[in-house]
Amino acid sequence: MRIDQLAAMRLFVRIVETGSFAKAARALGMSASNATERMAKLEEALGVRLLARTTRAVAPTFAGARYFETCKRLLAELDDVEASLADARGTLAGRVRVSANTAVARSILIPRLPAWAERHPHIDVELIMSDRRGDFVRDGLDFAVRIGGLEDQDLVFRPLGRPRRITVAAPGYLARMGRPQTPGDLSGHRLVDFLLADPDERLEWEFEQDGRTTTWHPRAAIAVGDANARLDLAIAGMGIAQTLCFLAAAPLRDNRLERVLPQWETAAPEVAILYPRDRHLPARTRATMDAFAAWITEALDDARPAPPAFAQGE
Repeated sequence: MRIDQLAAMRLFVRIVETGSFAKAARALGMSASNATERMAKLEEALGVRLLARTTRAVAPTFAGARYFETCKRLLAELDDVEASLADARGTLAGRVRVSANTAVARSILIPRLPAWAERHPHIDVELIMSDRRGDFVRDGLDFAVRIGGLEDQDLVFRPLGRPRRITVAAPGYLARMGRPQTPGDLSGHRLVDFLLADPDERLEWEFEQDGRTTTWHPRAAIAVGDANARLDLAIAGMGIAQTLCFLAAAPLRDNRLERVLPQWETAAPEVAILYPRDRHLPARTRATMDAFAAWITEALDDARPAPPAFAQGE
């Protein structure tokens, strides 16, 4: 196989993945006109039309869809061979593509990535921040970090721990409005809720005492669709918020937030790393996965609050 055909295959795969000649060209460092010319030559060489173009999008034809799956497999195998050669030389090198929940990525992974990149300059990490469960084949993922919703027999499940679901507020807010003693008291407070994408869905606040779990749909003063923005509003004194312990760890340490209703806290769904069961993991992927796992485990341990004072004497 000629090297120029390999390059054309990589271009074709990227066009299908992005649905755009321009985006694929930018990602591969070439002009859109060059990308168009290369694809035309590839289709001519194969004697089949691979892509259907409209004014708004590009999609594979039936033959193109079959060729896309073959290209993905062959290019992945080639990348694995090249990576194994790098492993044999003792050099960790190549691309690692990861999907992670936005909250985990922002609060745990991104702050630690610069130091990791300095130690491993030849590993190119592509971090997709999304709360949507990605498709390993379609999205070209090596592994994923997810919170909850992890049942899949075709994936290896590597549990990292269960964060606590905690309720927090700024000291200034509590000084003005008082501290709730039971979840029922929250009805008299300003609440900061999480806004879900579906307007017909609302996030449940969850509480537990004496082994009994209750859920509640609050009437919030404000709702935002970003976990970090929600905490920022709570820190600013906007109201009380319920969040995950690792997100609030820093503002709790420096007293910008305080825990409320600690005796009612619950365990959130498991945080885990997932990857296809039948996939060979190059050394670069294993090293990156192990680093992410260590960071997340450490963050969950650091964020685990001490037992509330009233429970220590019981």
